[in-house]
Amino acid sequence: MTDFRFSPEAEAFRVEVLDWLATFEPELAAHNSDPSDLTGLDEKFERLLQTDAGSRGWLSLPLEFQAIFNYEMARADAPLIDTAMTLSGAAVEKFATSETHTLVLESMRAGFVEACSAYTESGAGSDLTGLATTAMRDARGWILDGTKTLVTGAHKADWCVTIARTEANAVPRDAMSMFLVDMRLPGITVHRHRTMNGWTLDDIEFAHVELGPDALLGVEGNGWRQMGAALAAERSGMFWIGFARHLLDLLCQFACTTVRDEVILADDPLVIDEIGRLEADWSAAELLSRRALWSQMHGIDDALAPAMAKVVTTELLVTIAQSATEIAGQSGLVWAPLFSGDDVEGAAAGGRFAWEFLERVHGTIGGGANEVHRDVIGTILLGRIGSS
Repeated sequence: MTDFRFSPEAEAFRVEVLDWLATFEPELAAHNSDPSDLTGLDEKFERLLQTDAGSRGWLSLPLEFQAIFNYEMARADAPLIDTAMTLSGAAVEKFATSETHTLVLESMRAGFVEACSAYTESGAGSDLTGLATTAMRDARGWILDGTKTLVTGAHKADWCVTIARTEANAVPRDAMSMFLVDMRLPGITVHRHRTMNGWTLDDIEFAHVELGPDALLGVEGNGWRQMGAALAAERSGMFWIGFARHLLDLLCQFACTTVRDEVILADDPLVIDEIGRLEADWSAAELLSRRALWSQMHGIDDALAPAMAKVVTTELLVTIAQSATEIAGQSGLVWAPLFSGDDVEGAAAGGRFAWEFLERVHGTIGGGANEVHRDVIGTILLGRIGSS
C-alpha cells in the first residue's frame, strides 16, 4: 500500500512554521485595514510577512514542504497563500527563458514582489480557446491588447503572467503564448470590482502595451499547455484542506461553547452526527490531496488526482460553511469581514460563518470551474474503461 504520509523532516518543518506563526498571529487584528483585499489585511503588513518568509527560503520549498507551509498558512488565516510564488511562480519556474524571467523569479522567491495570473476573459471563462487578447509581433517585441477578468491581486501586483493569441490562423490551442508582463508598463489599467463578500477581484486592461522580446515566457504557441501545467501545481488542495480544518475547528468550538434551549450544542445528537460526517469527509479529502501531492512529488503525469482533489476539497469547504450557518441558526447569518474580532453583535464566530458561506463558492470556480474538472475526470475514467 502506498504511504502518503509526510516525511519526518517535513513534519519537523511543520513545527518550525507553527512556531513562526505564533510570533505574529497576535498582530493580525491590528492590520485589518483593507477589507477590500481578499486577505483583509493591509498590503504593507502582507509584504513584510512575505519578505520574512522569503528570507527563510520558505517561498521556494520542495513540494512536500510547500504543501505543509500552505496548509498551515491557510489554517492560521495567514496572508501567505496568494504570494507571487503561489499565484504565478510555477509558470515562471517551469518556463523561464530569459535573464529577466530569472531575476523576477529570484525576487518572487525572496518575497520582494507581488504577482498575479491573468487567464480568464469575459467571453472565454472556462473555455479559453475563445480568448480574444492578442499579442502581435513588432520590430521591438510584442504589442499586447485585450482585457482579462476575475484576476486575484492585480491591484497590488508588480508582475503578471498572462496568455494571449499570437497566431490568428492556427488551431486555438496552438495559437496561444504565455507572457510575463511588468505591471508598471504604459497602457495597463486595473479595475477593481467588489465581490459579494466585500473584497475585490480585478480586471486588467491591456491597451497597446509594448512588450520586449524577453516578455515571452516559454515557447511561442505553447501557452495552452504551459497554463495547464502551471495550474496543476495548485490543485493538490492542501491550502483548501487548511481552510477547511480552520472552519471545522471554529464550528467545533462554537458547538462546545454555545447553549440553546438549556442544552450545549455539542450534546445535540443531530449536531454530533453532522460534525462527525464533516470530520470524516475532511479526512477523506485530506488523503486525496496527499495522493495528488504524492503524484506530483514523484513526477507522475496524473491529471486525475489533482482534478479530483480540487473538486472534493473546494466543495467540502462549501459544505462545511453551509452546515456551520445552519447549526448556528440566525446568528450564523450575521456577516462580518475577516479579523473584525468577536464583538460583532449577534454574530456566530465573529461573523465568520456567514463570511465563509459567501466566500467558498469562489474556490469551485477559480482555477478552472469544477464542472470542467468533472469533464476531465469522466474523460480519463471512461478512457480507462474503454481501453481495458
